[in-house]
Amino acid sequence: MSDRHCRFAGLFFPADSAELAGEVRAFLEAADSATSSATAAPRAIVSAHAGYPYSGRFAGQSFAAVNWTPARVVVISPSHRHPFRGLAYPSQQVFATPLGPLRIDRAACAALAAAGLAHEEDAAHDDEHGIETQLPFIRMLWPEAQLVPLVCGAVPAAQVAAAIDALAGPETLVVLSSDLSHFLPRSAAGGKDAETAHLLETGEAEALTPGHACGATGLQGWLMSRAGQGSKALRLGMGDSGDVTGDRARVVGYGAWAFYPIDSAMLGPEAQSELLGLAREAIAGRLAERPAPAPDPGRAATPLQTRAASFVTLTQDGTLRGCIGSIAARRALATDVAENAIAAAFRDPRFPPVTAGQLPQLRIKLAVLSRAQEMRIGGEDEALARIAPGLDGLILTSAGRRGTFLPAVWDSLPEPRAFLSALKQKAGLPRDHWAEDLRLHRFRVESFAEAETAA
Repeated sequence: MSDRHCRFAGLFFPADSAELAGEVRAFLEAADSATSSATAAPRAIVSAHAGYPYSGRFAGQSFAAVNWTPARVVVISPSHRHPFRGLAYPSQQVFATPLGPLRIDRAACAALAAAGLAHEEDAAHDDEHGIETQLPFIRMLWPEAQLVPLVCGAVPAAQVAAAIDALAGPETLVVLSSDLSHFLPRSAAGGKDAETAHLLETGEAEALTPGHACGATGLQGWLMSRAGQGSKALRLGMGDSGDVTGDRARVVGYGAWAFYPIDSAMLGPEAQSELLGLAREAIAGRLAERPAPAPDPGRAATPLQTRAASFVTLTQDGTLRGCIGSIAARRALATDVAENAIAAAFRDPRFPPVTAGQLPQLRIKLAVLSRAQEMRIGGEDEALARIAPGLDGLILTSAGRRGTFLPAVWDSLPEPRAFLSALKQKAGLPRDHWAEDLRLHRFRVESFAEAETAA
């Protein structure tokens, strides 16, 4: 048999093509109107896979974030009903959906098999909705894309990571099919799903469990892969089934995320403007002695609730007036920016606190950091050869000391040796220091600022 038909058409999503097309289109359009689009192209998405009345809007948010046309889409799903070992693809040539056929990339499947990373097993796909619920979105958006449908049985996350890296490339989108917590009271589900979001957004793959997300193995595989480690997450939406069923005692959690290359701009103009406004409002609020230290991040747009680290730089007449930031993601980006804005204005030890009269003259610049990745290096010469001037921010630790340079420092120190020597000096170490315990972590930033004349 060359075609595989969707068993869950008529169950999890409409079997009628016109009705299905209308639903998918509505989910995509609703997401477009609700979320500011990033300027960069995501390389992977997390997409919910329950029945469309429950999770379709979250899948729509995920797929609507993909602003490019992939030639190949890899869908990775957990196995909900069929126990087996490994990573499985089906034997067919085509997946037939109510919206039309999707060709299966048989060459890619064969390459995975040859590498010992996956095998053919139809039974893994015969009763699996985690794959099928993604297909109408793929067929609607990219009818010419080739499909690599992979179901995870009992398989090490490292094997999934290797399969992802074998297929990853500029032409490939990875769809991580997963719901979040299952059948907890809404209050407990909210806490568990917030924990899952934290793990996803900070890249803590090892801590993810099936209790966090049914597709935990696929999520771990992405975060452990080279492609995933070179990415940063943006939250697009979160919720649960209680909004549809009215039952708050046993809910299923859903979420939507997109993963972007670490050197890309994942925040659209509206999100950037909102963050800059939060920073200015936080400073103004402290000057006015408002009781709340910063605006409520829960009122910020969903992408700004992503866990991320930031630096806030204040200048006055082109001269530095304060700069404070976070190295590691530990709170919502909206909160991080607001708190760092207050710190830059009032707690930078190099400057006196900002006054109300100075606020209109301040210009605010924000830098949103990617996750820092350790550079595994054998010595200083190797480090100097691998540092990317103008792009890399660096964190240096040694002898119990630490120093950090944002990529903006390259403007004044454009030569790698001078950059690294000055970073050692900032950490309180000699400029020629090198030791066995010296560690370098690099990161990239997404930077944007207010206009030269602040509003």
